[in-house]
Amino acid sequence: MIDLHADVAILGAGFGGSLTAMLAKQVGLRPVLVERNAHPRFAIGESSTPQGDIVLAALAERYDLPSIAPLAAYGSWKRTYPDVTCGLKRGFSYFHHTDASPFQPMSDRDTELIVAASADDEHSDTHWYRAEFDALFAAEAESMGIPYLDRTALTRLEPGEPWTLTGHRESDRIRITADFVVDATGPSSPLLSTLGIRQDGDTLLTNSRTIYSHFRDVARWQDIYCDAGGSTEEHPFPCDDAALHHVFDGGWMWLLRFENGITSGGFVLDNNRNPLDENLPPEEEWRTLLNRFPSIARQFEHASPVMPFHRTGRMQRRASCMAGENWAMLPYAAAFVDPLHSSGNAHTLAGIERLIPILAADQSVRAPMLAAYEETTLREVALLDQVIHGCYQGFDRFPLFAAFAMFYFAGADYSERRRRAGEHRVGDAFLNADDPAFCQAVSVAYEELLTNPGDDSFANFVASAIDPWNRVGLCESAKKNMYDYA
Repeated sequence: MIDLHADVAILGAGFGGSLTAMLAKQVGLRPVLVERNAHPRFAIGESSTPQGDIVLAALAERYDLPSIAPLAAYGSWKRTYPDVTCGLKRGFSYFHHTDASPFQPMSDRDTELIVAASADDEHSDTHWYRAEFDALFAAEAESMGIPYLDRTALTRLEPGEPWTLTGHRESDRIRITADFVVDATGPSSPLLSTLGIRQDGDTLLTNSRTIYSHFRDVARWQDIYCDAGGSTEEHPFPCDDAALHHVFDGGWMWLLRFENGITSGGFVLDNNRNPLDENLPPEEEWRTLLNRFPSIARQFEHASPVMPFHRTGRMQRRASCMAGENWAMLPYAAAFVDPLHSSGNAHTLAGIERLIPILAADQSVRAPMLAAYEETTLREVALLDQVIHGCYQGFDRFPLFAAFAMFYFAGADYSERRRRAGEHRVGDAFLNADDPAFCQAVSVAYEELLTNPGDDSFANFVASAIDPWNRVGLCESAKKNMYDYA
């Protein structure tokens, strides 16, 4: 029998749960970390962004976790943890495809968009090979003396003061009492059924599903791009060293390269345009999608999956309640919109940054802090949903997509610059979501987009709308969709 008492029980030992446990320990709490599976194990959500890296570095410094700090940039990661796999991510690249036609580069760059997120490889973002990344975080938590129970099935969660969690770890029975519970799991959140919380993801605008795997021998897109007559002279960085997106009418594809020879690849499809056919095997659907786009198919001509395909139904979810008197959900456990623009990991880190001061506070003052935590998370989800759904509306006309995507990059860059200038306060929202003027600008542009505007007029409209937050020359026509780091 394993019988533990903790100030806070964290459910889920992905990087978010393990980091929450470490930070809780550093503010003087007694955490326990519970994981249903065992590391290393596969997890999706593999790309960092400047916002996420800045938060990770700030948390490491603020709470004295020097072992975590090097993971906030490619150069320091490679020097400190050369055996933990990552991938170089200099920014974001997007290329537009049409059905049954090879990709066609254009002299005005109207079929591509590249946005740099760093000045060089040393300070670059990374792709996280989650099997190793999450295992490192869990090992760090355990090395700090935090009780870590992997391979643990919790069969009953009883709310109260304290909570009582019971289950088993192989042949051992487990009983944990905890004053506070943090849900750091994911779509299968155990708190939802325990507390009778409904999911209202069907109220979100975005409606997408995905099919994905990991692959070996995926060809580099830049080679295929150049073979098609494309010129890389104006590209701010090699387009494969990025979160590479292939965009098409009705969906998009991601490609993330790791330095162990594996590439994460997945199609994300608009459910309204491409409803799921359960009778079609995932492997056959994958081949059908590749056959629609000859240039993407060339990338996979010699590729082979290293694990079975994963296929989902609709991905969007949002818990109707995300925090209570003595519990809270991290953003990924509470809600998910879509992987477009790689916002998920940064959003989780921003949520952790807000939650730790609440856990450190006296219980008597937590209620309004938890209410604010939930309200902020809901605002962030609503903003992300509108930005992402608007991008989907432009997939068939790439200039519209390239223009509307500038709201994501303007909001992200503005937030990052405020952090670097020391203007950020713990509790501020992710992606500038607590700026009413910014959210209103997104909403107005979203409605304008739905009226099917002309490409040039809409780009000018967006340029004017983002002007108060645009510090890097976004929407400047002379840049022809090529944005270097500034």
